[in-house]
Amino acid sequence: FFARRDKDLDRLSGLPDKVLLQIISLLPLKEIVRTSILAIRWKDLFSLVSDISIDDNNVIRKSLGNGYMNIVERFLFSRKRDVGIDKFRLKCGKIVDPFRINGWIQYALGYHVKELDLTIGIKGFNELNFGVFTCKTLVILRLSMDKGSILSVPTYFRLPNLKVLHLGLMKCSDDGSVDRLFSGCISLEELHLRNCEVSNMNKLRVCNATLKKLFLSGFMGTDHEIEIITPNLVHFSYYYTGTKGFSLINLNSLSEARIYIGPYLFSTIDFAPSATALMNGISQARSLYLTLYSSKPILLTPGLVPQFPNLTYLNLEMGGCLPEWKILLANSPCLDTLVLDFEFSGSGLESHNNGRDETEKVPGCLMYKVKTIKLLSFQGKPFESQVVEYLLKNAKVLERFTVRLSGKKRLRTKISKEVRALSRVSKKCQVTII
Repeated sequence: FFARRDKDLDRLSGLPDKVLLQIISLLPLKEIVRTSILAIRWKDLFSLVSDISIDDNNVIRKSLGNGYMNIVERFLFSRKRDVGIDKFRLKCGKIVDPFRINGWIQYALGYHVKELDLTIGIKGFNELNFGVFTCKTLVILRLSMDKGSILSVPTYFRLPNLKVLHLGLMKCSDDGSVDRLFSGCISLEELHLRNCEVSNMNKLRVCNATLKKLFLSGFMGTDHEIEIITPNLVHFSYYYTGTKGFSLINLNSLSEARIYIGPYLFSTIDFAPSATALMNGISQARSLYLTLYSSKPILLTPGLVPQFPNLTYLNLEMGGCLPEWKILLANSPCLDTLVLDFEFSGSGLESHNNGRDETEKVPGCLMYKVKTIKLLSFQGKPFESQVVEYLLKNAKVLERFTVRLSGKKRLRTKISKEVRALSRVSKKCQVTII
């Protein structure tokens, strides 16, 4: 009776191998091996795992390092030889010996790995396994190394099936390494460069005809140029931290751009030309997310803001004043949806001269195109209240006006009543307070 009851309760063991393998792949490596003692059903299941994750952060004490590395190697050599590797993740820097790293990577390459995720935090580790640069089965490669490490791309570099490439916290040896890197990825669709050291380079050149998504952030060093030639790019995300020169060529396919510009760039006009070139390069985008961490953005001044003829969606997050963001509206004749995020509308805003000029021309898109407006992180500050009045007064075809409040409950209730009481020029406008 009890045996039958226990069997009925062990529903987990009754699941198909594919499902069980997905479950145990989420466990730390040591726990994956331990599943072999649960029951006969589980004895050899761990040897069929195709998603492997090795992370020495799971080791509590450094003195246990040798034991952990031995477990890793016993696990690797206990796997079924006819089972390939879909994903191999290696995160080390705490206790793993450097000389074992390339051996483990070679093991994954030998099993036709499709996704390789390497985070190597060992200072001065530069001798990455050569096979990483020539693996024909790789579809996704994520590579992050210690800041002191230098990535030297070999002369023969070819990843014919690679579609996604992430590089973080590293330094390329020279401009030639970068050129070889991108030219060798003939099927690349998505590229991430994060916190990379470019101080020893004259130009960071991203030239790739197949690339569809590009993410750049946190480059260390400003004495360099950036050139992007990606005719099929549809998404561009960039955290701009300053550069000597900027050039975006033929981004006519761009659908969405997300640009973040840091505050210190606005203390000087030195970076204004390259920032302006950046804005010109993304001017064909249909959706724009723009974050300006400054109350005095030099970028949004007459003559520097280009025309955005295709822009239908604008999400603007800035600590700035009304006349400045209105320039963007004036240059976006097809704008349909406007989102303003006031999260960074901090101190100093009220000191700006935000007085309304009744003779000032209202942007055409606001009067004839904009149907949806959303205000986020709204706290009812004088500047914010003025924005609401301006929009409701001039948005003639507005249909949906949403305000998401922040702050204390009593204040939110007061602001909600004030906003609902404002007059609106559009008879179709529905106001929603969240």
